[in-house]
Amino acid sequence: MDKIKKYLGFLVFPLLFLMMLFPAGEAHAATDITSKVKIDDLKITIASTGSETEGIHGSNDTSMKLKYSGKFSFPNVAVNEIKNGDYFIVKAPNNLSLTDGNLDLIDSTSNTKMGTVQVDNANHQLVFTFNEKVEDKQNIRGDFVAEATETLKKEGKTVTYVLPDGKKQTITYKVNKYEQTDVIGETITKYGYNDNNKAIAHFQMKINRAKKDMTGHVVKITDDVSKGAFANYVEGTFYMHEAEFETTNTNSSALKRLGDEYEITTDPEVYKANSDKKALLTFVNGKRGFELLMPTNMGTKSFFLTYDTSSPADTSTISNSAQYLIDNQPQLIWEKYGGSIGTRTEATFNLKTVKSVGASVTADIAGKIKITKYDEADATVKLAGVVFEIREKTTNNLVDTVTTDADGIAVSKALNNGKYIVKEKTPKSGYQVNSQEFEVEMKDGKGVPLNISNKRVTVDFEATKTWVNGKATDYKKVKLGLYVHKEGQTVADAKPVTGNYTPEVTESNGVYTYKWKNQLPERDVDGSKLVYSVRELEDQTGLPLKAGEKVKVGDNSYVVSYNGNNKVTNTYEVPKTNVTAKKVWVGGQEHIRPTVYFKLYRMPEGGAIEEVVGVSQKEVPKTDGTVEWTDLPATDEHGVKYTYSVMEVDEDGNLIVDTIDGYTPAQTADLTVTNTYSTEPAEAVIEAKKKL
Repeated sequence: MDKIKKYLGFLVFPLLFLMMLFPAGEAHAATDITSKVKIDDLKITIASTGSETEGIHGSNDTSMKLKYSGKFSFPNVAVNEIKNGDYFIVKAPNNLSLTDGNLDLIDSTSNTKMGTVQVDNANHQLVFTFNEKVEDKQNIRGDFVAEATETLKKEGKTVTYVLPDGKKQTITYKVNKYEQTDVIGETITKYGYNDNNKAIAHFQMKINRAKKDMTGHVVKITDDVSKGAFANYVEGTFYMHEAEFETTNTNSSALKRLGDEYEITTDPEVYKANSDKKALLTFVNGKRGFELLMPTNMGTKSFFLTYDTSSPADTSTISNSAQYLIDNQPQLIWEKYGGSIGTRTEATFNLKTVKSVGASVTADIAGKIKITKYDEADATVKLAGVVFEIREKTTNNLVDTVTTDADGIAVSKALNNGKYIVKEKTPKSGYQVNSQEFEVEMKDGKGVPLNISNKRVTVDFEATKTWVNGKATDYKKVKLGLYVHKEGQTVADAKPVTGNYTPEVTESNGVYTYKWKNQLPERDVDGSKLVYSVRELEDQTGLPLKAGEKVKVGDNSYVVSYNGNNKVTNTYEVPKTNVTAKKVWVGGQEHIRPTVYFKLYRMPEGGAIEEVVGVSQKEVPKTDGTVEWTDLPATDEHGVKYTYSVMEVDEDGNLIVDTIDGYTPAQTADLTVTNTYSTEPAEAVIEAKKKL
């Protein structure tokens, strides 16, 4: 028996060893699938401009960034034919200096990683390797962009690259040369270029290069990127410095020196606290435009502003326009350029975008419906938790119910050929149900993508602006800034609304009503309920006015106050004045002059004279002199101007009309009474006359 166990032991251990070497269900071996891939549109471009033929550089530049790009696809490759670990190779020209590195191969429909790309300069190639996400996919295709570098020469050069498909591409590298010419009165100019690696566009702006004197003026820069390819501003990328340029009056405008940095803030209170050294940035039009309120001490300073925008990185063109405003009036971008007289008030730079470094892949999901759910106002906001029913069209039978994930994506189970109806049943909180029925036809086992937007539930908001007292001719519609904060926060947390919302404004008896109907989202994209409020904006600067601050209408001032989130009141501030009355004594001696008093009167413009109530009469001096009343209203509550006068009275306030102690009073001006001494009896009757 022991011998049998010994023999079995000799047999079992080798078998176990062989099982370890060759396990059941052996893993798929990585396969070179280069022979199955089709490569198209191979080309080399200048990284910053996208040009395929010409690179312009400075005389001191030593190198220039390039991009090597192309497209790939797998025609006639079946579902599941490409497996985890399979790879293909794309060659590069031998004289192209690639930048070594590893790129992620991103599925553009789900933003998930489907593999990697190794950029190998030594072997002049890119190696694409798929991971397990490629399985169950069909119609796989994609594109890639790799970074490269070309060494430059001071005198320029021309390079011919032989692409893997045998085609040749020639790029000429030239030194930038231009003839100098006069540029008079330049207020603003701008330039843009593509990021070498990211889907970002960089912009630069030269402000007041002519060094015009802006003392006493409100200067604003406005900018707009809504007219070309989709782009929006990247917050946190705005920087501004005082600057010195090569010249102020020619086209030699290179940046010579950066001076002090000026903080750019989005908070009006931070700006107002130190407006000499700060600029105020306000985004408008859904963050596809901005206004920059310049420092108040601008004077003759020149500035250099830089900022970034997103980029579609697809060779479409971003159109970026800017204006220079003095006291809200657009200015010429230059008055004279060489022999040309300026007429334009908008500086526009059109930037052709280029693909960013990286690789993307798209694949169809065999036999399935893929739903992508997004916010109608902002397609970058994907909506989770939205429930859809999928029914067979002919029978109306429910075949699947799916719910979108955190990326706004829901994928059905594999469906048979036929027509189906997709309908939203439950929206994300804060959004309106999209009641449209989407018909989808499944055939040949192919997947169908379905992109469906949702509009947020809107809320109506109404605000009033009331004028109190003052002149009715001062009453006017003002600009109200719309602010928003989340429920649970306070008005102090409110931020300006960046969307482009326009209220309907009506007026009745000096009350202006602003109505936003079916426009404002009821909730934030995170589901939080939104609370709206308004602030009156200062005419010239657009700065929000705090309670207690004043607005000027002509010569009149009104004090701003707020009641709750939606009531703004401008109350007329009665201006104050001081009144000085003059006493003149003619003849006689000081010690015999009677004791008399001035009583104060006023007459509103176009009205009748009246005694000023609540103001005491004042004893006049026995020598030539004056008496004064201070802090008196200069107008009535409706802005009607007062004209003040005095009359001479006794201690009990009785008007003096007779000669007293030889002195006869005479009203020689509204605020002057002259008493003349005479040794002979005389009678004088004083009639008070009110003059404006």
